[in-house]
Amino acid sequence: MFSDIFSQLLQSNKTNPLRVARDLGIPKSIVYEWKQGLRDPSAENLKKLSDYFGVSPAYLLGSDDSGEQVDESERQLVLMLREAKRLSPKDHDELVENFKKNLDIYLRIKGAGKKND
Repeated sequence: MFSDIFSQLLQSNKTNPLRVARDLGIPKSIVYEWKQGLRDPSAENLKKLSDYFGVSPAYLLGSDDSGEQVDESERQLVLMLREAKRLSPKDHDELVENFKKNLDIYLRIKGAGKKND
């Protein structure tokens, strides 16, 4: 679980294990073991990673802050929204607004389809 989340964060932040190791002062062998799923980070390194990627330690471990398990689709949405933060504020707001509108339309269509089933 952690290795999948870590790999996604590397990809979405356009970085790699070597850079993370250098930036955080962690031996590169350990960081590569995280990516390969051979080990999980210590509490201290989990905090460093949390700060580095701007996510909670719970998120890194596959749970949201309430302790609920986060499924893959939720995780993908969170990663997409984080990536959208790189846009200009105007473009970001436009993207979020369009997402909300399209989600609302989709849910109404799906809801109408279920009533007819």
